[in-house]
Amino acid sequence: MKLGDFNEVRDDSERMGSQFHPASARLFNQFIEDANLFDIALGGPRFTLSDKWGSKFSTLDRFLVSEGLLAFFPHLSGLVLEKKIPDHRPIILPEHSVDYGPKTFWFFYSWFNHEGLDDVLQNSWSMAFDCDGILNPWVIFKKKLQILKSNLRVWYSSIRIGMDGKRKSLQDKIESIDAILMAGDGRANLREHRVLILKELADLDYLARVDLA
Repeated sequence: MKLGDFNEVRDDSERMGSQFHPASARLFNQFIEDANLFDIALGGPRFTLSDKWGSKFSTLDRFLVSEGLLAFFPHLSGLVLEKKIPDHRPIILPEHSVDYGPKTFWFFYSWFNHEGLDDVLQNSWSMAFDCDGILNPWVIFKKKLQILKSNLRVWYSSIRIGMDGKRKSLQDKIESIDAILMAGDGRANLREHRVLILKELADLDYLARVDLA
């Protein structure tokens, strides 16, 4: 493993306020490739070095590790810390692996107001899939969850398209009625129809507000 200040960057995104030398970067990248080293990604602040005026920034500090080390410590990650010395920020190399289980996904309360949600939930959860001899119930659960997420995405996409089309149709109807009313035709049933259309538009707006909430 090699670590510390290499006095060189790998690409122009690792410098700001100072000159980038493509030839030097190519040599540095070639060295990393020839030595079969892996550049550990760094979290935290973008740059590791700055001048005292805050006008020049560079990423000169890094960890370059071998494939053998990664085999023993597969969850290595670099972290740039707060600046405690005049120019360089310290960086550490912790190994930390956390399994939070399946990734969460959005589920809006307003979906209960749309037709078809119950069918999507029931059909997705009862859908057969190729277990390939899997007996672990947790693995099966995650596979079912993936199917559910995919089906919900397709279902809600069609719902949104339908809602957008319905909104456009209702707005067109309002414009047509307004044109008739402004021409002097003030029939009561036409005005009542306009009120009903506005109620439908308000219902669509309510669903959108529930999603935002």
